[in-house]
Amino acid sequence: MNKKKKEYVLPLVSHFEKEAKPLDVMMSDNTTIRVYTTKAPTDKRNGYTLFVMPGWGTVIPAWDNYLLEAMKDFDVVYFESREKGSSGFTRKSDLGMHRMALDIKDTITNLNLDESKLVLFGSCIGATTAVYGMVEEMFNPFMPVLLAPPGRFEVPPVLRQLIPFAPTFLWPIGKPIIRFWINKSKSEDLEQAAKYIRTVEDANPKRWKRLGLRLAYKRYWKIFPKLKNHVLLIAAERDKMHDAKITRKVAEMIDNSTYIDLKTNRNTHTEVMVETIREYLSKFEGKNH
Repeated sequence: MNKKKKEYVLPLVSHFEKEAKPLDVMMSDNTTIRVYTTKAPTDKRNGYTLFVMPGWGTVIPAWDNYLLEAMKDFDVVYFESREKGSSGFTRKSDLGMHRMALDIKDTITNLNLDESKLVLFGSCIGATTAVYGMVEEMFNPFMPVLLAPPGRFEVPPVLRQLIPFAPTFLWPIGKPIIRFWINKSKSEDLEQAAKYIRTVEDANPKRWKRLGLRLAYKRYWKIFPKLKNHVLLIAAERDKMHDAKITRKVAEMIDNSTYIDLKTNRNTHTEVMVETIREYLSKFEGKNH
């Protein structure tokens, strides 16, 4: 009887990661943040930089199709926030929404990005962080694009109560709860569920707890009415993780906003999203001049 050879599975590397240049950018609190950058072909470049701030714990492969399409004519900066394993996070690193918004500011400054040609794309809590930074006048992008910005950090109700008390060595017990929550109530299809479960599997529990304690118990609704920038708000009505009712509520709170429904989570993570940004660039040029 033949014994099966042991198979070794290497970590998934997205096509975008293979093309992009990784940089560890030093923040003002001496924490490093990993960004990936690409330059559009000279003959196709539209003159804009697309700064992508994904949601909590999100892995690059979840955005691969979107990024590959965007790099055809945008210079791209893909930003990995400090809860992710790529950051040089230490015990002395600052925490909270204000610090995360400062990370965007520090990155814009260190990379010498022209804000008048900057399309700032934020997803989920990344979008709310972008709003916070604009309200606090940390940065002023030409075109902010906000995908499903929440007024509160989304976690399973049971875990919200346990975060302050549960030691991180119990994380293996919490993971099945999160996987069940994702599969049963927070995914429109198997592909979306798989992306979120990959995020859970890659999580650093100690880092997630430290940052989560500063985010999970605060509400951010009050910042949206203060936003003066004209923003493009994106929702996906069929997306169970990011309730479109919340995005519509945010749209009502921001005087100068355009609300677009892209129907599915898949559309917001692929070429459809990039094409929507391209379509609205000219309209923002009219608004800003």
